[in-house]
Amino acid sequence: MVAAAQCILLCGCGRGDALPDDQRTRQADAEVRRRWGKSLDELPLKRLVIISPHNENIRTEYEWAFSLHQAVNFGHRVYFEWRTVGGGGSSIDKYLKNVYESADSSGIDILWGGGDYAFKGLAEQGVLQPMRLAPEVEAQIPPTLGAVEFRDRNMLWCGAAISAFGYLYNKDMLARCGIESPDGTWDDLGEPRFADMLSLADPTQSGSAAAAYLLIAGSAEDWPQGWAKLLRIMCNARQFVDSAGSAANAPVLGEALVATCIDFYGAVRVAEAPDKLVYVSPAGQTAFSPDPIGILKNPPDEELAQQFVDFVLSSEGQALLAVRVGQKDGPARNALCRQPIRRDVYESHADQMLDAIVNPYRAGQVMVMTGHRTKINYEVLKQLVRAAGIDNVADLRAARAALAKANYAPHLMRDFQSLPPNIDSIDEMASVARALKDETQREIIITDWTKFFRQKYRRIASGADQ
Repeated sequence: MVAAAQCILLCGCGRGDALPDDQRTRQADAEVRRRWGKSLDELPLKRLVIISPHNENIRTEYEWAFSLHQAVNFGHRVYFEWRTVGGGGSSIDKYLKNVYESADSSGIDILWGGGDYAFKGLAEQGVLQPMRLAPEVEAQIPPTLGAVEFRDRNMLWCGAAISAFGYLYNKDMLARCGIESPDGTWDDLGEPRFADMLSLADPTQSGSAAAAYLLIAGSAEDWPQGWAKLLRIMCNARQFVDSAGSAANAPVLGEALVATCIDFYGAVRVAEAPDKLVYVSPAGQTAFSPDPIGILKNPPDEELAQQFVDFVLSSEGQALLAVRVGQKDGPARNALCRQPIRRDVYESHADQMLDAIVNPYRAGQVMVMTGHRTKINYEVLKQLVRAAGIDNVADLRAARAALAKANYAPHLMRDFQSLPPNIDSIDEMASVARALKDETQREIIITDWTKFFRQKYRRIASGADQ
């Protein structure tokens, strides 16, 4: 019984034989009859096995589009089998590593999505096998952008979409409150007019929130200035929530007027309420990272796996990510709200794209991840934000109120923006990151940080009254 349950869990569900009854399907059926002398329903099925954290809309739209593509061009439809292991990208990563430790094949053709960090690790462990990229694909997907790698030099993976970070705001409610909208930078979110207006996620609970805070800190000239910028934004928080999705829902529900979020969350919500919501990816203040695709080692159907990669990276497959429903090359039923990685798609489909889609290749759009930005440690920043904000939220708000009352006196602002002594320069970042890996040292460091911020906030709150 247990074995049967595990089989159901890992095999997931298979789909692909049901196509939408729309004009695109009817046109494909006519072409299939002309080329192959059969109807769509009469074509043989090939099975493609994919493991992916992508949502149901992305899976369904690509099933339909790829199956029609294969029917017209190769004379067969595709039966999709989605392997499910529970959880997101990190669960998939762990599952695949465990499988390949004891087997030469996972019985899965494609790994699709989950972030470049996981793909780099799997490539190092020999879990992925080389793909072929057509010359026209290589011409449209650069090796790097802003010093961020977009495809593996050995072709073990390639970005299939782009992820970035920004903020979502409710322009309708801001106007009703008589508050000027943000100016398109991270800096503006730290202005006094946004006090109690922001929804932020706990970075120890949300990886995308942590990544956004890293970009905010990295968008300044140095680490102390970057921390000061991030702290000013944190003190405007109306709420700290457990997930990035919950934070992005706040401007929709009126619980807050602005929220930091990953581009996908912002684009989905803007597509649902374009008259009320605006998503901003701060130009020159955010990095774009690839969300890859790869062929797993010893796939059941290597040829079909390569054909799926070819389709996803084609102009047609890329447009599906960002074009509005009903447009040429667009989705049949649901907007997917993802950033394409192909450069040419932003030009060829410019008039058909969703409003929240940002062209990362436009001059001045990308923040180059070099210098001090590469030294800001992800784990250190997560714990620092928690100590400074989430675990001291009441004192943080009291300090903010005191600063406003004192008209942001320079000496109080210097105290407010100061860092704990063991992390007040970027050169100390690596040693603190190493210390955090030890449970005993971790507890001591985080406790000291929490105490440091609490005492500082209370000192400011009392000092402003003197």
